[in-house]
Amino acid sequence: MSRQFKNTGTLNDRLSTWIRDMADKYSNSPENAALEPEIATRGGYQTSKKINVFQLDQPSIRELRDKYILPSIHHYLRTVFSEHAKNIDPHIVGWSNVLGPGDWQGPHMHPTESALASGVYYVHLPDYTPPEGCIEFLNPHPISQHHGFSPSRRIEPKEGQLLIFPPFYTHYVHPLKSGENRAIIAFDVLARSNRLRFQF
Repeated sequence: MSRQFKNTGTLNDRLSTWIRDMADKYSNSPENAALEPEIATRGGYQTSKKINVFQLDQPSIRELRDKYILPSIHHYLRTVFSEHAKNIDPHIVGWSNVLGPGDWQGPHMHPTESALASGVYYVHLPDYTPPEGCIEFLNPHPISQHHGFSPSRRIEPKEGQLLIFPPFYTHYVHPLKSGENRAIIAFDVLARSNRLRFQF
């Protein structure tokens, strides 16, 4: 699911300043998750795995969460799970990420036992020439390529755009070449209710 929000310029500026300040403070410290080899981010900065950014007492984060991300998540869950969505109590775990020139993200996915969806919100983007900085999804059904379908789908992101997708979709981000940084907030949607039951 893709949503392009309007009138988010001021919010994005505040978020970008906050993310940049975090990166300036922690990039060269153990609090930079991008330094951990098991993290897909290659270069740049990513908030510590100990932090869920959506639980921080930060006004811009709260506005993003409550006004844009949570309503979109509920819409996505209703679309995917239909009447079962009412039994889902979603919990979002988020992190911020900054990529600069030469930085990228290797192929990865976000499957866990309770994962329902993953997502990314684009806070700040440099002027870029695709594919640099673009997110690319690999086709989860390789046999479909035999029937003429593309092996991947590339998204050319825009500031203020939100993507929500299945957590088992393998994806990666092409290396940046621009001299300006790219800032995003990514998240996983987890089911914390044990009331979710499917009957077939």
